[in-house]
Order: sequence, then C-alpha cells, then structure tokens
Amino acid sequence: MNLRHSIVTRFALFFTGLIIFSILLSGYLVFRKASQVITAHSKERIMHASQLAEQSFYALLNEVTNDIAVIALSPTLQEHISHPSEKTTHDIDQLFRIILENKETYFQIRLLDADENGKEIIRFNKLDGQVKKSTNLQQKGDREYFKEAVQINKGEHYFSNINLNEEYGVISIPFTPTLRVASPIFDNKDQKVGILIININLNPLYLNLDQIAGNDSQFYLIDTQGQYLYSHDRSLQFGQQTRKFQNFYSDFQVRNSSPEPAKDGFQQLIGENDNNYLSYFKELSYFDGKRKIFLISNMDQNILLKNALSVRSESIQTLLWVCLFSILLSWFFTNLFSKKITKITRAISNYDQGIPDDHVLPTNRKDEIGILANTFTKMKVKIDQNVLELNTALEKEQVARRQRDEFLQNMSHEMRTPLNAILGLTKLLYKNASEPQLPIINSLERSSNNLAGLVYDVLDHQKLVEGKLHIQFEPTNIAALLKDIHSTYLYEAVQKGLTFNLSIDEKLENALFQTDALRLTQIVTNLVVNAIKYTKKGIISLSASINGTNNQTLHIKVKDTGVGVLPKNLNRINDRFFMEKNDLSGRYGSYGLGLSIVKQLATLFGGSLVASSEKGNGSEFLISLPIISSSTSKLAKPAPTSVLPLPKLSGNYNILHIEDDESTMELLKHILNFDNITLHQTKSIDEALKSIISETPDLIISDLMLENLKINTRLEQWIKAEKINCPLIIISALDATEANTPYSEYFQKPFQIDQLKDTVYKILGSHEFKAPDFSNIYNNYDHDIPKINKVLKLLEKEFENYLKGINKIGVGKDQVKWEAIIHKLIAHINNLKLTDLREVLPDKISAINVDHLNKINNVFAYYLCCIRVERNLNLKVGSS
Repeated sequence: MNLRHSIVTRFALFFTGLIIFSILLSGYLVFRKASQVITAHSKERIMHASQLAEQSFYALLNEVTNDIAVIALSPTLQEHISHPSEKTTHDIDQLFRIILENKETYFQIRLLDADENGKEIIRFNKLDGQVKKSTNLQQKGDREYFKEAVQINKGEHYFSNINLNEEYGVISIPFTPTLRVASPIFDNKDQKVGILIININLNPLYLNLDQIAGNDSQFYLIDTQGQYLYSHDRSLQFGQQTRKFQNFYSDFQVRNSSPEPAKDGFQQLIGENDNNYLSYFKELSYFDGKRKIFLISNMDQNILLKNALSVRSESIQTLLWVCLFSILLSWFFTNLFSKKITKITRAISNYDQGIPDDHVLPTNRKDEIGILANTFTKMKVKIDQNVLELNTALEKEQVARRQRDEFLQNMSHEMRTPLNAILGLTKLLYKNASEPQLPIINSLERSSNNLAGLVYDVLDHQKLVEGKLHIQFEPTNIAALLKDIHSTYLYEAVQKGLTFNLSIDEKLENALFQTDALRLTQIVTNLVVNAIKYTKKGIISLSASINGTNNQTLHIKVKDTGVGVLPKNLNRINDRFFMEKNDLSGRYGSYGLGLSIVKQLATLFGGSLVASSEKGNGSEFLISLPIISSSTSKLAKPAPTSVLPLPKLSGNYNILHIEDDESTMELLKHILNFDNITLHQTKSIDEALKSIISETPDLIISDLMLENLKINTRLEQWIKAEKINCPLIIISALDATEANTPYSEYFQKPFQIDQLKDTVYKILGSHEFKAPDFSNIYNNYDHDIPKINKVLKLLEKEFENYLKGINKIGVGKDQVKWEAIIHKLIAHINNLKLTDLREVLPDKISAINVDHLNKINNVFAYYLCCIRVERNLNLKVGSS
C-alpha cells in the first residue's frame, strides 16, 4: 500500500500536526505561567528583602535603646549627677569615650542641662575614627529635638526625625544621615536634671540596605511627604535640606489623594522613561508610633521578565526543529511499528484503567517489542501480587488503628471519670473540714493530682509523639511544687530504709515563675520514682537551683546510689520501653513510657536532660529548663477554698443530668445543691428523652458515653428535631477532638467545680439578666485570644473593686464618690451593653437602700460569672 494512501499515515500526519500545535500552545502557556511564577517569586524575594531591611532598622533602634538605657542608669552617670567632681567628670569622659570607640554607628554623645537653654555639659565627637571631647559647648534649647526630648518621662526614650547632621546650622560634610536618641536623666529626688543624647550615623545601615537590595532591585526610605531619606542614588537623599527638592511621589507618578502611600502592599509604579516597576510598600514606625517612615522596594519589570523572554525565544526555535524532526520521524516509522505497538499500548491502557484484556501479546518476538510485551506481562503479575499484599496490610493497619483509638477512648473514660469524682469530692471536703483534717485532705488532694498527672502521661503520650502536646505556662511556686513531690514520696523512701534529701535554692522559695506545673511534676515524679525503685540502700537527693538574671535557667537534679546504668545504654534513654535487664524495666519503663517521655517533655520546655551513671554506684539525672520570673513576686498563702460570687436567682429551674457513673452523679448533687435548682438524674438515654419531653428542663448536663456507647449522635439528632430546646453542657472523659463534638460548653473530666458552677449560673441567669456583650473587646484586639484573656482578667479585677467601692459608698452615702464611680462605670456600660446595671444604678446615692444594694450586688455577681466563663472558654481555645 502506498504510504500516502495509508490511513495510519494520515492519522500520523494529523496527530503530528496536533502535537505541533499542542507544543506551541504549551510553550505559550508555559511562558505565561513562567511570567506569573517569576512575578510571584519576585514578590516573595521583595517581601523577604523588605523583612530583612525592616529587621536591620529595628535592630539598630533596639541596640541604641538598650545602650542609652544602660548609660542613663549607670552608677557612673548617677554619681556624677548627685556628687559632681573631677573624678566623676573623668569617669564620665572615659564612659563616653569607650562607647563611641566601640560603637561604629555612634558619632556623637552629649549630656545637656535640662533647663530651657539646653546647655551642653559634656560632648564627645567621633570623626574619622578619632574620639575627641569638645570644648566648644553650645546651647540647644531652640532645637526641635531638645524641646521634644525634654518632655518625655522617666524610663522613656526619644527618637528624632531622620535628617542630615548640622553644625551651627550648616550641613556637615561629608553628608551624615542622622538619627538622634535621647533619654532623660533624673537625680536621686526624681528631678529631671539632664538629657542624654546619642547621634547615630545611618550610613552603615544604608550600606546594609544596598547589600540586601542586590543588583536587580532598589530600596527607598521616604518620609510622609515623599522626601528621600535613603536611596541607592545618594544624590536624591534629603531634598528638603539640600534644596534639590527631589520627591518620590513625583518621580514615580504616585497618584494618591492621601499624602501617605499605601501601607504593606504591592503597587505598579511608573518611573523615568515610562518604565514599569513592581513596588512593595512597608510602613516603619518608631517612637511609639509618633514617627513614621516608609520602606519601598522597587524592581524593574523589564529586568524581571528578561530571562523569561530569552527562554521563550530560544524555546520557539528549539520547538520548530523538534517539530520538523518529529514529522520526518513519524512519516518513516508510522506504518512500520503501529500495529504491534498499538496492541501493547492498548493492553497497558486497559490494565491502567482496570479493563479486562484477553488479547495475546507478541511475547515470542526477539526484538524490543517482544521484550516490552514480556516485561509488561511480568510487571502485571508482580503488581497484582503487591497490590493484593498492600490491600491486606492496609486492612490490618486500619483494624489496628481502630482498636488503638477505641482502647485509648475507653481508657480515657474509665480513668478520668473516677478521678473526676475523687478530685471534685476532695474540693467539697474542704468546706466542712476541721483544722486537724486539713493535712489529710491536702495529702489526698496532692496524691489525686499526682495520679491525674500519671494518667495524663499515659493518655497524652500519643499527642506527645505526634507533636500535639503544648506547654501551658502559669505562675508557679516551684519550691512548693518540689516540696509536695518530696513529701508525697518521703514515706515510700523511708519504708525502704532510704534517706530522701531535698535541697532548694533560696531564690525559688519566695518567688513565682512561669512554667507548666503539671508537666514539670510529671518530669520530676518520673525521676524520683525510678530513683526510689532502683535504690536498695543509701541516699536519694532532689535538688533545685536557678542561675542567670535575664535568661534564667532552672536546674533540677535527682541523684541516687542505686544500681546504675551501663554507659553504653545512657544514649538509649530516647527508646521507649528500653530495658537493660528484665528486673530493671522500671528504670526505662516507669508507667510504661520510660525516660524518653522525660526527655521529650524537657525538649517541649526548650530544655535538656543529661544523664550520668556508674554501674553499681548510682545515677544522676539533670534537667535544665529555661524559665522566666513571674511579674507577681510576692506569694499569697493558698486558701483551702475560693468562694466565687454567684448571683442569687429568683426563679426556680430544672436541670436534667444524664450520667451513668454513680460517683459523678453524687458529685453533681453536691455541686448543684441550691434551693431554687431541682436536679433530675437519669442513667439511660431513653429515660432522658422521657424527662426532656415531660419536664422541659431549663438546662441539660450530659456525658457523651452511656453504658460504653457514645450518645453524641443521639443528642445532635434531638437538637435538630427540636426535642432539646434548652442549653446543653457536656461533661465527658473524652477529649473534645476525639469526641468530635461542636458544643462550646464542654468540660473534660476531671473538671474544675467552680468553672462548672459559673457556666450553670451564666446559663440559668440569662433568664433574669442580660449577659455582657464582649464583641467590642474581640474586635478591638483583633480576636487575639491571649490579649483578650488579659483584658478579661483585668476587667474581672476592676468589677470586683467597683463592687467593693459601691458597697462602701452605699454605707457612707458620699455623693461625690458615687458620681466618680458611676463616671468610671459608664464606659463599661456602653462598651459591654450592661443594660441591667444601667437600670439599677441611681443618680443619687440617697436613693440606695439595703434592697437596692442587694440588687446591684446580684447584677455584679452575674457579670463576674459571665467574665469568668468567657475567660475559661478562651483558655480552652488557646490550648487546643
């Protein structure tokens, strides 16, 4: 058959043409995509470079802030201020000289009198690396930076606008871009007696910006008027002072109704010769936002896309040659191999799509087509076998995962539920406990908390492995924590005939530190239990110390005279369940987790675990953790119980409690034992539905598991069917993520009794009061949960103080103080929409009697209850 009449040839020519068209279209699309990718990548580079430039600028500000603060508070300067003499003057001269010699960017340091003339008391200049003391002192009282600096308060620092340095009103040569930083100097009577000023040469910063920008982009620093403060072309800088009047807005045709450019965003700008620029604007503010400049990064788009255009041109030429070669090659080989290859291709395609194919492949051929057919046949058999094995393994793994998850959920429920009752009932024991019973109850509570910690060790271990466990910092008395652990295990040590010593640094005794008490207790308890268990005779020592001032480190050491560990095995403490011998499993298998969990928890803190041991002579484990002092330095004596104000409700309310654990049911009876609350308890889901229909409860409190079955699906169905028309509180041993529940009012066992009471009273009180509206607080702080929690904590304290003040004024009948406290409250009333409070607060103090005062107290009690609930809810969100 003539090739030109062959349908295979025609199809080959058609598809060859189609391929050529596809290649050309793909080339165009690739170029278009490449341009977008290059632009996106360039934006990332610009933003990264801008971030580096911003960091350089703020690093300089932080450095000089720290330096001037240290100088202002230095004993040398304070001695000179208090008792000036030749010696103190000499010491100040030495101090100023050393500062200028060691700081490249500082070129002048001055001490000015704080009076209106601003006379220079001492001035040192650095020129060409030489530091000299100036004898020609000037008066700076008419300078803008002096007038502004003299107004700042103690502990604050002043930053000037960036401009060229001038001497006697003349710009210094060479041009020196200058930033002035000032700090007030006070004598021992807190009288402002001087101003300390450091002049910073910004040229090193500018050179750094040149390096960050590189060759294909430029940085600009401009002020709000568009004046260049920095440019790669130095002749453009400070046009106002040099009288050249160059301006960024006019140079780049910025059309903006506002005098300030767009902040933190990209713009397309047009520069000289109508060149297009990709520009990124970044606002840099300092001096508490009083000074604003703008960092602009420019990249010429012609340079940006130069490589893409070059690649497109070369690609088109290459594609044309490839297309021509493809046509010739297709024409030559089409009819020669089409039939056999098509057959094999069809078989492969069918196999890929799962279509049965009974065609016999040409496996008897000796050429490449035969090899391809044989290879595909063998590959098909092997793939089928591997897929079968993988499916079997996958099914087994899925079963194992389900069994593991079910086991952990059941363990969580079975262990947390009794712990919840023990901890809750222990809290209730404090109410009627006599003085001799308190140590026993304290010991019970401490042991219960230790047991809870060990339960968390087991149940949270998977989270720790998966990196889902987080440290929750709170002010903690570490000395008291270690004493609790020591007293808990002292009896066990004495029973074995061991001496258990405790040594605590005095710095830890009367101070609070930010740490996670639960996780720290788990670490120390693990080490102490191992030491006791594997020490037959001798001494166990638990010691704690702290060193450093700014960056403090806590060192906790557990040392014993026990069996010890072989040196080669010390490096294996990361291996879970590692056992040196069967009888030593506890050393590396305490609570089934081993010392690996101690090391992982130490790593979570940002610390380390160092182990040393000598076989037969004992072991030593040293935990080193970074730690921060709490702002609260004085320790208050812990009260056995904290009585939180709860509102007195006038109505009668029904609460339905769905729970099958007797101890938890008994605990709820005691917690909610109030005259106006009727508690109905049921153990089955069917009885619960009957109670919901017949008694229409005002609130439902429910577990998520009854008789080892989850009931969250049933609860959700009742809510959708509107069988449940009241609020629902969940109390469950399951983790909220494991329970997969949308309920915000979720308490995991063991829970805090006071938090549950607050939640119940907030819900029931909504029938009699209008809850505060916290939306303005969330909006004002951009829904930043840590900041909002601080605000809510301050708000709670303020409301408690307001309530004390109102009760005191209500007795004294002081109208002036009453109006003052009303004036303070009006802002909260408007911001939080406290309509109930507005109604019960009269204008005249004389209108308040005992009943009226009780109403005010009740409204405040409800508001405090709502604030505490909101805080606890945010803490749950922040820790999830």
